[in-house]
Amino acid sequence: MARILRINLSALTATTEEVPEAYRKFGGRGLTACILDHEVPPTCDPLGSENKLIWAPGLMGGTIAPCSGRLSVGAKSPMTKGVKEANTGGAMSQKLARLGFKAVIFEGKAKEPTTVKIEKTGVSFGSAASLAGLGCYEIIEKLKGEYGDKVCIGCIGPAGDMRLTASSIMFTTPDFHIRVAARGGLGAVMGSKNLKSVIVDDTGSNLAEVKDQNKLKENVAALTKGVLGTHFLEGLRHLGTPQIVMITQTAGCLPTKNFTMGQFDKAESICGEHMEELLKKRANSKTVHACMQGCIISCSNVYTDENGKFIVASIEYESIALIGSNCLIGDLDMIARINRACNDAGVDTMDVGSALAVAMEGGLLKWGDAEGALKLVQEINAGTENGRMIGSGAKITGEKLGVKRIPHVKGQALSAYDPRILKGTGVTFATSPQGADHTAGIVLPGPHHPQYSPIEPTGQAPESRFMQQWMAAIDTLGYCMMIGMTFMEEKSKQLHLNMIGALSAVAGEEYPDTYVADLGAAVLEIERKFNKAAGLTKEDDRLPKFFTEEKFGPGQFVFDVSTQEIDSVHKN
Repeated sequence: MARILRINLSALTATTEEVPEAYRKFGGRGLTACILDHEVPPTCDPLGSENKLIWAPGLMGGTIAPCSGRLSVGAKSPMTKGVKEANTGGAMSQKLARLGFKAVIFEGKAKEPTTVKIEKTGVSFGSAASLAGLGCYEIIEKLKGEYGDKVCIGCIGPAGDMRLTASSIMFTTPDFHIRVAARGGLGAVMGSKNLKSVIVDDTGSNLAEVKDQNKLKENVAALTKGVLGTHFLEGLRHLGTPQIVMITQTAGCLPTKNFTMGQFDKAESICGEHMEELLKKRANSKTVHACMQGCIISCSNVYTDENGKFIVASIEYESIALIGSNCLIGDLDMIARINRACNDAGVDTMDVGSALAVAMEGGLLKWGDAEGALKLVQEINAGTENGRMIGSGAKITGEKLGVKRIPHVKGQALSAYDPRILKGTGVTFATSPQGADHTAGIVLPGPHHPQYSPIEPTGQAPESRFMQQWMAAIDTLGYCMMIGMTFMEEKSKQLHLNMIGALSAVAGEEYPDTYVADLGAAVLEIERKFNKAAGLTKEDDRLPKFFTEEKFGPGQFVFDVSTQEIDSVHKN
C-alpha cells in the first residue's frame, strides 16, 4: 500500500506513515491541495518555516496507463500568495510511485544547502555545498556523474537559491533533459528550505500496486486506441505544441508586443512548421521526443544549432510566444537560447518571457532586442539588480519600472492566449485558484464543440467551469494535459468510462459515471477554500483593466465578460 514520505529538513530525518483517510481519494494536484489545506496555515509566509513543499504522483502514477507520469508539486505560492500546483513531466513521478510513495512532504529548513537521496533502502542526506553558484545544466551533469544515469534529479538553480518569485524546480527526463515545474515560484519555496537537490533511485522497485491487472490492461488498451490517430494528437506528434503558433496567429490571439496586438508579422519564422523544417536539417536534433516513459504522444523536441550543438529540450509554444512574438523577437534560435538561459537559472519561461516584454515597454530594452534579452536573463545567475528583477517575473518587473500594463492575475503572468479573443480562457485566467494559467482550464473552439463562440461576452462561465473541473481531475489522476485534452475533445462516453475503469482497476473500487467531474469539483473547492482563508477575494479574480479597455484586433474586441458572470464560475 502506498504511503506518505515525510522529510524533516530541520532534523534531517525521514519517516513513512499510512495515508490519512482525508487524503486517500486524491493524488497529484488534489493531494497537494488537500495536504496544504490540512497542514499549512493559509496566512503563513510562503518562504517561512510553516510552508511545506509537496511532491505527489497522480492516482494513475507508476502504472501502465498512457501518459500518466506527471508530477504535481505543491506549496503556498510566494507569487500568488495562494494555493499552487506546478505540474511537470520527467521521470520523478513514476519513480516515486514505484517506490510506493503517494506523496513526499518536505518540512522545515536545513542548516545548509542539502541534497536528499530517496531509494528503496531509505533516505539519506548530504551537503550540496559543491553545487553552490552552478546553473541547472551543470548541476544535473555533476549529480548524474555522481549517482549514475538510472536516477531522477530534482533541483533548483540560482533563482531558487535567491528566492526569486519566478523560480522553478527542474526535473530530469529518463534521458536527462530538463522538464520544469514552472509556475508560481515554487523553486523559491524549495530554496527557502535549503533543499538544493533531490535524487530518486527506484532500483529494485516495481510498478505501483494494481488491484485488477486484467481490467487495467483492457481499459488502457481502449484509451490508447481511442486517442491514437486523432487529429489533435497527430498534430502534436508531428509539430509538438509549437503547432499552436499559427493557430493563434490565424485567430488573432497570439500575444504580440506585450499583448497590444494579436498577430506577429514574423510568426512564420517562429512557428512549429518552420521549426520542424529547421531541425530536420540539423544534426542531433529531434522533432519527436518523449519526456517520460509510457508517453504515446512524444510532443517534445530536442533543439540544436546549425552545427548540431544542443541548445534546449524542449521548446514549447508558451515559451515561443511569450519570449518571441510578445517581445517582437522573430529568431527561433535566439528564442531557444533565451529558453536555455531560463532553464539554467531555474526560472519560468512564461513569467520571465512576459517580464522581458514589460521591460521592453518600460524602456529597459528595445523591442525585438534578442541579444539584450538573453544577456538580461543571464544576469539572473549573476544576481545583478536587473537579473533579480527579471527573475521575479512580470508583476515585480512592471512595478519596478513603472509600467502600467502588466498582464498578470494574482501576481502570475498570463499564458500565451489573448483573453479578448478567447474569452472563456480569460475567465479561467481570472478565476482559477492557480492564477493565470492555461493548464488550469483552457477553453477553445473546435470540432468537438461547434456551437461555442470564444468572442461572445456571455456564456463563458459554464465553459470555464467545465474545463477547470476537467483539468483539476486530469492533474489529480496524473495524466498529461495533452492526453487529457484528447480524452475531452473526442467527446466519447466510452473513453470517459475507460478512464474511470482504469482507476477502478488500480484502486479496487467502483466509481460513478460522474466521477471525473466530481473529482475536479472537489479539488477546486479545496483550493478556493485555502485561497479565501489566505485573504484572496473575488477582487483578485479579475483581469488587468487594459484587457477590458483597450480595443483589440480587426473586430475591436475587449474582454467584456461581466463581473457577475465571472463571479458565477465558482460557488464559494
